[in-house]
Amino acid sequence: MTTAVRPNLARSLAIVLFSVLAGLGVPKSVIAEPAPTYLALGDSLAYGLQIGKLKGQIAEGAVRPESFDTGYVDVLAADLKRSAPGLTVVNLGCPGESTTSFIAGPCGFATTGKPFGTAPLPLHVPYQGAQLAAATAYLAAHPGTVGTITLDIGINDLRAVQTACADQGADCIATRWPTALKGAEANLKLILGQLREAAPRAHILVGTYYNWLAAVDQGGDRFVEDLNRVIVAAAADAGARTILVFPAFNRTGDPVARLCALTLFCTPGRDLHPSDAGYRTIGELFAAAARQP
Repeated sequence: MTTAVRPNLARSLAIVLFSVLAGLGVPKSVIAEPAPTYLALGDSLAYGLQIGKLKGQIAEGAVRPESFDTGYVDVLAADLKRSAPGLTVVNLGCPGESTTSFIAGPCGFATTGKPFGTAPLPLHVPYQGAQLAAATAYLAAHPGTVGTITLDIGINDLRAVQTACADQGADCIATRWPTALKGAEANLKLILGQLREAAPRAHILVGTYYNWLAAVDQGGDRFVEDLNRVIVAAAADAGARTILVFPAFNRTGDPVARLCALTLFCTPGRDLHPSDAGYRTIGELFAAAARQP
């Protein structure tokens, strides 16, 4: 009968083995050290999605996740690789993910193509079940190797309310949002608590959100700011660092011009996702936070 080695015990054994080999005079260059890893988690922003590109590839009959390579995850990874050239990037981002589906699974994008059709669509890194379970399983299987974790999750909780209130306006959102926000808050605390427990020494960086709708109506800023406050508080409870995206998109210069430059919402497709410039802006914010001690 074989017995599974617990993650903490495995980490301790690895440290002891490394120390013994070093003490015997074995050069560090030939001692197998775990490759550093960056674990990216979240929704379509973590994926690096741009809907026009996705729809074009669906029409061509082959979606290529590796072609979505201008996202903030890619920008941060490039920065991290300057000091860690052998960095491994594990991107579990799932377009359309909410805080609820992040916990309960599965990723609709990968199982049904939701919300872009009925056929499963490929992720950067495939997995079964919930993203949270996949993340914690990866951390348990690779103890001590993940130095950086990024997370963006929550905006699709708000979008679900906006969609349900599409024909009723802001008053409907104002009525329904507080209940949905409480659910998102509880989910965020659970998610970040489990990630911190699974990776006690990792740098966890949590993104907030911008309001793309402010390009046509700034009245919805308050709902996104509500969500961002909850994200900031949950991150602080877990000892994670928050990336303040909203000011960079919605409070810098002319807000409409800024949003039209940093998102694709002003294009005919009305895509809420960042442009390449927008993803680069978010990635640089993450990179600046990652460099801080």
